[in-house]
Amino acid sequence: MREHGHAAAEFAMGVAVLLLPVALVVASFGPWSERRVFAEAAAAEVSRAAVLSLNERAAGELLESLAREHGLGDDEVRLGWCGTTPSPVSAASHGCVLTRGSVATSRVEVWAPLVSTPWGEVGGLWVGAEHSEPVDLYRSLP
Repeated sequence: MREHGHAAAEFAMGVAVLLLPVALVVASFGPWSERRVFAEAAAAEVSRAAVLSLNERAAGELLESLAREHGLGDDEVRLGWCGTTPSPVSAASHGCVLTRGSVATSRVEVWAPLVSTPWGEVGGLWVGAEHSEPVDLYRSLP
């Protein structure tokens, strides 16, 4: 009795079961990495802006502007100051005291999808970064 294999069917099942999930995970690494880098850069920019202007609200507006330029919605970015829990940028509490010698610490969190498919994003998690910037001891204050 001869047995006939179904190589084409086995190949298609192998691709669907093994290679397709791997390809989706590899393709999802790019957006996740991009959001992580954005969080790191935004945290540094926001901390520096707060120290230069001595105004956390102006720094929050900078973060909103950066998020819009990167195509992120208001619900995809959170901001926390000096150890406060990150919250939406417009509602971020102002916990830093910006005087000579103090330190402004910002924590920026960005929503990153776990898997991006042609049919939409699946799942997700918050990726974040923190940056501290000192207020110059010798700067003039208003």
